[in-house]
Amino acid sequence: MQQFENKDIIDHIIRSVIDVIRRRTSEGYALIVIGNVIRTMSEEYAFLNGVKIRGTQYDEIADIVAVDDDVNYVDEKEISAGIKDFVEKVTTNMGSHAGYFFIKEVKEEIPYYLGVRLKNLGIDLNLMQLRYFADKKKTYRLDIDNADVLKYVLKALFDTLDREIDRNYAITTMTDVVERFITKYEMLKYVKINDIRTVSGVDAVSIMPNVNDFESKMVGNVLQKIIMEVNNSLKEKGGSVFIEKIKNSLTEAYLFKMEEMGVDLHVVQLQQGRVVKHVLKALLEVLSEASTPCYAILMINGAIKKTGEDCEPLKYMEMSSTSYSSGADAISILSEIETVRPSELGRGLQKMIEKLILTLGEEAGEHFLDKFKNHLGKAYLLRIEEMGVNLHMIELRRNLLW
Repeated sequence: MQQFENKDIIDHIIRSVIDVIRRRTSEGYALIVIGNVIRTMSEEYAFLNGVKIRGTQYDEIADIVAVDDDVNYVDEKEISAGIKDFVEKVTTNMGSHAGYFFIKEVKEEIPYYLGVRLKNLGIDLNLMQLRYFADKKKTYRLDIDNADVLKYVLKALFDTLDREIDRNYAITTMTDVVERFITKYEMLKYVKINDIRTVSGVDAVSIMPNVNDFESKMVGNVLQKIIMEVNNSLKEKGGSVFIEKIKNSLTEAYLFKMEEMGVDLHVVQLQQGRVVKHVLKALLEVLSEASTPCYAILMINGAIKKTGEDCEPLKYMEMSSTSYSSGADAISILSEIETVRPSELGRGLQKMIEKLILTLGEEAGEHFLDKFKNHLGKAYLLRIEEMGVNLHMIELRRNLLW
C-alpha cells in the first residue's frame, strides 16, 4: 500500500479541493478561496505556515501547492484536526446548497489509499458528509411527497431547456423522454408534459397524485434516468454546465430531498475522459496491491492493446510504463474520447476488464471485482453502469470459465 507522510496528505487534500472548486468556478477563484482559508487557519494551526498557494498565470511551470518538509514532523493529531477544520471551513465558504455536494466531490477526487490513510487519522469524509446532511435535514421539512418532487424537478429541467435553447426544444425533448420511458416506468403514466405553446393557463408539467403510491426510491431512480437522458440529448451543450444550472434552479430543500431519494447529480457531471481515467486508476491501484505499479501498468496496457484491435475507443487511452511511480499521472486520455458514444466506450471498457481478469488466473481474480468496485467509488460505478459496463456479467462469465 502506498505510504502517505503528512506533507503528502496535506498536498493531496488541498489539490483535490482546488480541483473541485475550479470545476465549479475558475482556478483563480479556487486559489483565492483556499489561500484565504489557509491564512486564517494558520493562526491556530502553525504548520499551515508551511503551505503556500500560488497562481500559475505568470509562471506556467510553477506548482500551485507547495508544502514544506517540516510538516512531516508535526504531530498527527494536529494534522488530523487541521484537515477536518480545513474541509469544514471550505465547505462553509462554498455557501448555499453546495456544501453536501462539495464534500462528495472532494471524496471522489482523492485516491483510494489516501482515503484509507485519512480514516486511520480519524478523518472520515463519509461521516462528515452524512453529518452535514443530518444538520441540513433539521433545517428543512423533507416530508415533501413524490408528486411535488417529480413536478418540481421536471419543471426545472423544462425551464432550463427553455431558457438555454428554446421552448420548442424543451417541449419536444421532455415529451420524448417521458413517452420513451413510460413502458418501463409505470409511474410516468401519471406525468404529462403540456404543450404550452398552444394551451394557455396550464403548467408545463402536470403530475397526478397517483405518483405518491410508488416508493420514493423508485421515483428517485426514474428522476435519475430522466436527468441523464435529457443531459445526453444536449450533446455538447450538456455535462457539468447544464447540471450546475439545474442545481442552481432548485432550492436546497429539494436538492436534499432528491439526495434522500437516491438521485445523484454528480454522476451526470462526470465527463467520459474523467470516468475512463478513474477506471484505469482504480485498476492500477488494485493490481499494484499484489504486484508493482510498473507490472500493473504493463498488464493494463496489454489488455487495452488486445481489446483495441477490434474496439476503436480504446485507442484514446494509454498508461506510461516510464512514469509508473506517478500513479494516476501515468494515465493519458486523449480529448477525442469525448466524441465516442457512451455505449461504445462502455462496451470497450467491459471487454478490456474481462481480458484483464482472464490474465490474472483463478486465485488472483477471485476477489478482483469487489476490490475494483471499492476503489472505483459509487459515483463512478453508477456512471460506468449507465454507459453499459456490467460487472455482474463479467463475474458470471469468470465463474463459468474457471
